Amino acid sequence: MSISMWEFGDDGQVHAVEPSAVGPARASSRGLLWVDLQAHDAPDLASAAEGLGLQEAELDFLAGNRSRLSIPSSSDESVAAVLHRVCLTADQQFSFTELRVLSAKNLIVTVQTATEDLPQLNVLDAVRTRPAGLTATDAVSGIIGAVLREYPAALDELEDAVEEMEGVLFQEARLDAALSHKIYQLLQDAHRCEWALRPLEALSTEGGSNAADQSPAEDTPSPLWSDLIRRARAMRDRVELLRSHLENAVTLHSTLLTIEQNEATRRLADASYAQGEQSKKISGWAAILFAPTLIASIYGMNFRHMPELHWIAGYPLALALMLGLSLGLWLVFKRRNWL
Repeated sequence: MSISMWEFGDDGQVHAVEPSAVGPARASSRGLLWVDLQAHDAPDLASAAEGLGLQEAELDFLAGNRSRLSIPSSSDESVAAVLHRVCLTADQQFSFTELRVLSAKNLIVTVQTATEDLPQLNVLDAVRTRPAGLTATDAVSGIIGAVLREYPAALDELEDAVEEMEGVLFQEARLDAALSHKIYQLLQDAHRCEWALRPLEALSTEGGSNAADQSPAEDTPSPLWSDLIRRARAMRDRVELLRSHLENAVTLHSTLLTIEQNEATRRLADASYAQGEQSKKISGWAAILFAPTLIASIYGMNFRHMPELHWIAGYPLALALMLGLSLGLWLVFKRRNWL
């Protein structure tokens, strides 16, 4: 079990808290208590749930049994969100992992899914620059900022891949199965990035709105939340632009593929037509040669009693009949454009 707990005091000091002492620490603490654990350790959090004041629904949310959790609107520090971290694997594939955040007054719980390519986020680094008197809202903003910092490198790689794909598609006009798979894979990555950025932007906007409500003298969010909102929207705009490029590439690829299929169909039809023309010529000449061959075959039979064997005009008449039939068939086939 790897459940880490820290207590952030009003004086800016950070103290580690043992899970067994979470009840007294929670009762006596005036600062923020931060509980961080990995996803496979979420069921073990039930033993400390009473000391932390967590309900069954909140435990289910942290364990991943539900993706949403109703939060009372009375508390501005209450947040329940599923954020998505991103990284590139060794084979340049996008990998997304969940980061579940549950915060209340003076308490924040984060459940991370660490992988070989994306290690666990260091929560202390996320709030190291925050002033003394850290609140749950400050912690949430630090987490959002830390997660957002992971997206530019992934989006840069996605842009490079899109530019490379467009060079193959627009300049080389190459159509093959590998290019089709690449386009749809990039489009899937763009959709997943947009899907992953939505909760970050929504949480930033909501946090900025709550911060503005807490400061009646200001109608705009604090600079910190404004920066988070700007960064989240800027990355969302980048993803939307890439998705638009990829959707246009899909349309162009489908059009070029249709044109190529039509050309292949036309070439096949031309070849079939030419083959049919050759078949007609072969059939026509076969019929022309069949008539004299038939007459010659009949008179080539070695029978003693056959009609007109002693007829003087038989041979010239047979030749004339052969020539006449052949010429007649030639004229018929020529008139029908078989020859």
